[in-house]
Amino acid sequence: MAVKLVKGNELQFGTYGMEHINLPPERPKFWDTVKVAKIVDSKTFSEPRFGISFEKAPPCSPFKHRFAEYEEVLYIVSGGPLRITYKGQILDGNAGDFFIFPEGEEIMWEVVKDVVYITCHYPPVDLIIKAREKKYGLKK
Repeated sequence: MAVKLVKGNELQFGTYGMEHINLPPERPKFWDTVKVAKIVDSKTFSEPRFGISFEKAPPCSPFKHRFAEYEEVLYIVSGGPLRITYKGQILDGNAGDFFIFPEGEEIMWEVVKDVVYITCHYPPVDLIIKAREKKYGLKK
C-alpha cells in the first residue's frame, strides 16, 4: 500500500451500518443518529491491524455500553462534553481530550452537547460488524 492522504472534505458519512443485523433490543437507538466516516478499515493494510473512524454525535440520554469485543481510543475534536460514567465516577471530556476504553469495560455514555470525535479501535469496525452479523444473524 502506498502513502495516502485522506482529505476531510472527501469523507463520506453514514451510519454504523448495523441496521441489517438482528441486534438485541437493548441496542441504543443513539447509534442510528451518529454519522460515521470510516478512514481506516481491515482492508487498509496487508493485515487487519486497527480501524479509525471520524464521527459526529448529537446529544443523547445516558445509556449503558460495554466494550465487549474491542478496545478503543477516542479523541474529541470539538464540542462536548461527552460524559462517561465509569464505576461511579463521572468523566466529562471536551475538545482536545482523550478517552481510553479497554476491552470488557462497561460505561454509561452520554453526549451532553454535540460532539465530533475520532476513534481508533482494534479490531477494525468492519470486522466487529462481521462478527456481530455471525453472532446475531441478518434481518430478512
